[in-house]
Amino acid sequence: MDQSPRHPQPRLTVVVVNYDGWPDVLGLVERLVREPEFLSGACRIVVVDNASPSPAPRAESLRLAGVRLVQRPDNGGFAVGVNAGWRTIPAPWLLLLNPDVAVEPGTLGRILARIDDLEARADDQTGVLGFGIDNADGTPQGSVGVFPGLLRTFREQFIERRRRKYVPERRLRPGPVDWVTGACMLIDGRMMAELGGMDEDFFLYHEEVAFCRVARDRGWSVEYDPTVRVVHRTPLQDRPISPKMRVVIRHSKLLYFRKHASRPEFLVLTGIVALEAAVRGAWAALRRREDERRAWRAVAGIVRSLRRGGGPLGREVIETAERAVAVASTRLGDGPIRPNRSRRPARASRPPGG
Repeated sequence: MDQSPRHPQPRLTVVVVNYDGWPDVLGLVERLVREPEFLSGACRIVVVDNASPSPAPRAESLRLAGVRLVQRPDNGGFAVGVNAGWRTIPAPWLLLLNPDVAVEPGTLGRILARIDDLEARADDQTGVLGFGIDNADGTPQGSVGVFPGLLRTFREQFIERRRRKYVPERRLRPGPVDWVTGACMLIDGRMMAELGGMDEDFFLYHEEVAFCRVARDRGWSVEYDPTVRVVHRTPLQDRPISPKMRVVIRHSKLLYFRKHASRPEFLVLTGIVALEAAVRGAWAALRRREDERRAWRAVAGIVRSLRRGGGPLGREVIETAERAVAVASTRLGDGPIRPNRSRRPARASRPPGG
């Protein structure tokens, strides 16, 4: 489905991870392939499809030289998709874009200009660069956060979801930050190789937080540059959270703490989440919401397993969540449902949330 690219050594590979969002993917690719940087061969595009139930469209833009479509046999999650794209067309720099991100003409040129600036620094160790993100109405969207801690995680539960995990735009300045969202993230290929890619134990959410944490631990810097901006149309924090995705989100937070926080902090968080699962599961039972009750029961099981050093990890996470919802649906008389591994509510291509 790919022809030989015109440029043997691209400077930038754009990776788009898709799960059943073909209209968004095609819109994004068709804008990017009109950019001079793509036409010159300085930029290539990889679309990684995580086993979407809908077939790939027979679109001309997906057949252009310099565009590669990678169709995976299963949905392993966002990190798996990113790593597959990075390994398909290696380049000095990697740009992650969500399918539902809109870029205006000239964006690739501005990003390559920033790459020139970074490469001109003699002692530069910028491994990750995040850009400004706006909502569809033009208002700033959260895209930068601080590393999770126990107190902050507890406090976030009393904050509006849209503002929960992100530093407000008015408090941001260009320069070093803790982490940036994977919806629009520029990565140094040298650092990607050093780290071996993103952590595939995360199915969805917190993988870019963990990625930035490991990068900083290895001596690379993570920076924010609001002079380049894109529009992200449907961020998770603006959408309802389904019972299935609640399981995935709680798993991601717990896994991040197990890998990157102290053991006491992790154990305290498991206790908090276990209590939350018991209380909210009982409340769901009182309201006869079997899908929610089963989801919280799955969360409780994940707490016990992670505390013992086990899984689920990667794709097993969404399968655990889907089994819980499928059993609930069957008990309610709706009949069995097929695991669809979707990101609406489970598409593997969005920023962290929950």
